[in-house]
Formats: sequence, C-alpha cells, structure tokens
Amino acid sequence: MQELKNTSWITGKALKVPPVRKVVVAGVVKKIPLFFFLLFSFNKIDFAQLLPANETQVNVSGYFDNFSVSVIYPSIAITKRVSESTSITGRYLVDMITAASIRNGASKSSTSPTLAKVDAVTAASGRSSGGGGGGSGNINPLPSFDEVRHEFNLGFAQLLGKGILTGDALYSTESDYTSSTLIGNFTQYFAENNTSIQLGVVRSWDKVFPKTKNWKKNKNVITLNANFSQILSKDLILQLLTTYTNNNGLLSDNYQLVPITINGTDSLFDPVHPDLRIRRAAALSLKYRLTDKSSMQLGYRYYWDTWDITANTFSANYQRYLSKHVIFGVGWRGNFQTRAFFFKPKYLVPEQYMTVDIKLDAGYSNELQLNLILTGGDHQDYLPFLKDDRVQYIFNLNFYLRHTKTPYWFNNMRNLFAADINLGIRYRF
Repeated sequence: MQELKNTSWITGKALKVPPVRKVVVAGVVKKIPLFFFLLFSFNKIDFAQLLPANETQVNVSGYFDNFSVSVIYPSIAITKRVSESTSITGRYLVDMITAASIRNGASKSSTSPTLAKVDAVTAASGRSSGGGGGGSGNINPLPSFDEVRHEFNLGFAQLLGKGILTGDALYSTESDYTSSTLIGNFTQYFAENNTSIQLGVVRSWDKVFPKTKNWKKNKNVITLNANFSQILSKDLILQLLTTYTNNNGLLSDNYQLVPITINGTDSLFDPVHPDLRIRRAAALSLKYRLTDKSSMQLGYRYYWDTWDITANTFSANYQRYLSKHVIFGVGWRGNFQTRAFFFKPKYLVPEQYMTVDIKLDAGYSNELQLNLILTGGDHQDYLPFLKDDRVQYIFNLNFYLRHTKTPYWFNNMRNLFAADINLGIRYRF
C-alpha cells in the first residue's frame, strides 16, 4: 500500500524504508537545501534562483532489507521555464518490487484463510511461496520482481511578488492500489527576505483492492503544513515546522493477518484498525554555518496521534564543500516511539481492534545518511565526466536499523536492517 508521499522529515517519512507492504519512495534526489544556499550567500535572495531551472534529472535508486524485500525505482523528471516567473515539471517513476505480491492463491475469506509465509511488516511472500527475493534473512540485491508500480507527476512553480507558489498532481497505479494526489505550497518572504512563512496542503484519494480479498475500499488523506523560517544572522537560520494529517477509511494492511488460537484451533483474522487517525507533529531546526565551507543542521521533532502513539525524533546533518565542485554530507536520524493503544503482542480472542502491524509497536530506529554532490566545470581534465558545468552527479547511501519490542510474528525477529542507495544525474539545458 502507498504511504510515503511526503518525504519531509517533519512528517516522519524521510526514511526511505517501507512502512507497509508496498514501498513508495519519492525517488527525487534532494537538491542542495535552500538553507545551504543562504548560509553561503550573504546577499538578498534572488527569487529567480528559487525557480527551478531548465533541467533533466534521472535517478536510479534501490532499497534492500534483511526480510527479502528489494525495490528498484528509477525515475526521470524534466523541468522547463516557460517564462521568467513560471516553470513546469513532468516526472515518471516506476517501483519494481520483489516479495511484494501474494501470489499463493490465498482464500478470500476474512477468517482462517490459507496463507503462505508472509512477512508481518512488509507482507512480502518469499520465493518459496510465489514471491521473489530469496529466503528470509538474506539481503538479495538482484531480485525477480513481483510487482510494478507506475507514478506520473505534473507540477508547476510560479513566482508571485516576494513569494513562490508550487503545485503538483500525481497519479499512481499498481495491481491492487491506485492513488490520486494534489499538492500545493505557497512560500511568502518578509523583512527584506530574512523571514518566510510556508503554507501547504496535500490531498489524496486512494483505492485499495488486495488480491486476496473480494472487495474494494477507499482511503482518504489530507495533510496541512505550516512552516516558519528566520535568518537570525549570516551564520544561523531557525525553522519551526508543523503538520496536521487526517487519515480516514481503510487504514490497515489487509495482507497482514492476526493469528488467534480458539479452542485449540489456530485461526487467522483480518486486522481491524480504527477508520480515523489524526496525526500531528511539530519540529524545530537550527542550521548553522560552521566555516566558509561547512554547515551543521540540528533538528528535533515531536509526534503524537489519536492512536496514542508519541514519538521523539532527533537529527544531525553535516555538510561541507570539499572543493568548488564537491559537497559531502553525513547525517544521523534517531526515532523513539510508543505503542498504539490497540496493539498487543498476542490476542487471545477477537477484539474490536486488532493488528500485527509492527509500525504500531513501541521501538526505536537509527539511520546513517551519506551524501555526495559533484558539479562539473572549470575544464577538469583529471575528471573528464565533470568537464561540463551543466552536469551534476548526486550519490546517496543510507543505512537503516529498526528495533521493536515485539518480535515479528513471521520470523520472530526484532531488528530490521535496510540499505537505500540512489544515483542521480542532473543536466541543465
């Protein structure tokens, strides 16, 4: 199922790790953050530079974990300025997923269906039960793909005085899920461009129709964002970020099944989640210029929702110009969360709400982030592929660990290890 539409860390979705059965990763390589541009440029903002330039960007990314889930997701985006104040962007992304589909002919019954080995977290079937990716516990970098998801995106950016308005329309389709999304953001600058306020909205209409069921259900999501940025000095930027999300409809992953023993007989029941979830988060970010060539970003985020989950997230990111053409970054992100009110390690009888979704259990996660940006120019004879100053190469490598108090019911393991790799090329024309 689709979950990761917004990769902002304020939403808790910056980690490119599949929280549910399907992986939905933004796939767009992060450009140099605005704060990094500001910290090394002491003049007033040139709004024309905030407008995306004419460019083509191609990314090839991959996700691999120790639960036999592998995803390759290439994407291509083309941006064109149609006037001095307007640009448009078209983008196509495809997720090629292994161990994502259940092709074992499971019964379409809500109780006691036939079930092959299925991972509780990703609901991924192993190769022995019709999926791909090899045996449980092995990272398989060369999978055979079980599922393909296509995503199409058309967007625009429009300068409006001392502000910028952006909008995107996305459509995603796969064999058991479709999603339509509209995104809008407006950023206004004040006080000689030292202060900015950003307001945003995301609205999604999703349809879910699992292969093992005979029904189709809806999921609707609306997210509101309000962010405040203040340049306190030439060395320091403060940001306050808030988000509010209303989720309603089918909020469970119905490829996951709840095992309950009744009168000595093992039975499997569909998970039942509340059909409404309000998610809120507030964050503080400080971005400090350490030297003329380096900066540090520190962040803290607090999350709480109506399912009684609270989470504290800490982050630290360091960036440095190694040369005129090379930027290196390293970062860490840690998250610590509590358990949803209806999550239980074991259910003795069917209850109003039941789940085996390990994302709703108490636990913690850590992510190590490595980034490298290479920009061409200055006739670099020793690096021929960097001769052209219109070309930029982006490399991202993330390592992720998540630990939960309750073992996964599929393999009795508490630790998920994952690697996320991205290679990108930007060409300005």
